[in-house]
Amino acid sequence: MKKILVWSQSGTVVKFFMRLFIAVLVLIFSFQSWTKADDIRDFQIEGMSVGNSLLDYMNDNMIITEMNNKDYSYFYNNDFVAISTWKIRDKFETYDDVGVTLKTNDKEYKIYALQGSLYMEKNSDIKECYKKQNEIVNDLKNSLNLNNQGRTWFVDKKSLYKHQLSVKYIDFELNEGVVRIACFEIKKGVKKFSDVNKLYVIINSSTFWNYLENY
Repeated sequence: MKKILVWSQSGTVVKFFMRLFIAVLVLIFSFQSWTKADDIRDFQIEGMSVGNSLLDYMNDNMIITEMNNKDYSYFYNNDFVAISTWKIRDKFETYDDVGVTLKTNDKEYKIYALQGSLYMEKNSDIKECYKKQNEIVNDLKNSLNLNNQGRTWFVDKKSLYKHQLSVKYIDFELNEGVVRIACFEIKKGVKKFSDVNKLYVIINSSTFWNYLENY
């Protein structure tokens, strides 16, 4: 399970519940702008794209602070680091949080992966997440005229973390990377800031995706 691109979430979840329905609708319709996209770098999450510099969105001090935040950063053998952009969440229009993956020693802070996070309604059944996941997947396929149906799979229960009840992925391989839409069913009271089910839209560059395959 260590291969999965996942960040811990920070902050108070409750205040986002009221805007969840609108957020998901915005997310769904945002795929319409990707009709001509044929490269992973054409995709955006809150204006950020793989290949861009995170310095276009956060200053150096903010990035370093997040990298040093042991609660919400994740290092991959000191090669890559995944951090949260929670501190600029007031600029977000669709997602509750956005995770960014960088190379640890890259002072240009080039983005190698992005993860948009949406918190599902408190006490909602995981089927609600699957419903939204399928809506996004169908819209993505229609917008990009994808011929393949994507790869749908569940993480083996033996590989789940203690706070996870199930993880369902739908993956699409595109030029120079992979788009992943995921539903995480969460076990309450096990992990801090992880008491609700979550839906993720993840954009992995081919560089980081290949790295994960051997991680």
